[in-house]
Amino acid sequence: MRVKHPQARVNGILVQRMEKGLAEVILGYKRDPQVGPVVVLGVGGVLAEIYRDLALRLAPVTEEEASRMIEEVKGLAAIRGYRGLPRGDTAALARAVSAFSGLAHLERRVAEAEINPLIIKPEGEGVVAVDGLLILGEN
Repeated sequence: MRVKHPQARVNGILVQRMEKGLAEVILGYKRDPQVGPVVVLGVGGVLAEIYRDLALRLAPVTEEEASRMIEEVKGLAAIRGYRGLPRGDTAALARAVSAFSGLAHLERRVAEAEINPLIIKPEGEGVVAVDGLLILGEN
């Protein structure tokens, strides 16, 4: 690196464990000026932009409403045990959606936020946020 970019400074290195799961979702929100924070759940990873398979709700979202959002996303049928496939931890996903929507509802300084991908582990093993983004709004 020093040969090609002698002016470059390395302030640190981020190392994290590789994660595997049954599926990836995108979980996000955007503060709409007309209606307030809108929460989105959809198929995540690279497929998020291809399929646009999502569910939308106004924040805050209860765990029960988050479970209905999970049911609406067709691409998540696999984690619901479709055709004998292993079930994903949809309860943990519903808790994550609800908690994230609470941030959208309460934290007005954040204009947008996104986790993509949020990896869904097998039932009972939870979910893991791999990458996230927060965009602060104007105050």
